[in-house]
Amino acid sequence: MFAMHVLRPIEACPVNSKSQIKSLHFAINSAFRKIFLIKSYDAADECMSFFKCSVSEVIHSRKIKFLSKLQLSDNILFKTFAKSISEELVSFVFH
Repeated sequence: MFAMHVLRPIEACPVNSKSQIKSLHFAINSAFRKIFLIKSYDAADECMSFFKCSVSEVIHSRKIKFLSKLQLSDNILFKTFAKSISEELVSFVFH
């Protein structure tokens, strides 16, 4: 739940590079280590996976959710790009 609140701004800011994802992962991992008084990076990673707080998974699922809503929109501009939205959605779903 904590990571979901920390990662909420991802919806407003694009996260495209692996370095940005690594930075977010490190920040969440550090927070987990402080919360659970863990010194091991790997143990904090296990906690993150237990709580379903993987940064890359959250980004992936939010992008799919966003593109799905975009695809269903009645906006004329979005309908203009419907084909590219559909292609991107398919590439993310089967990634």
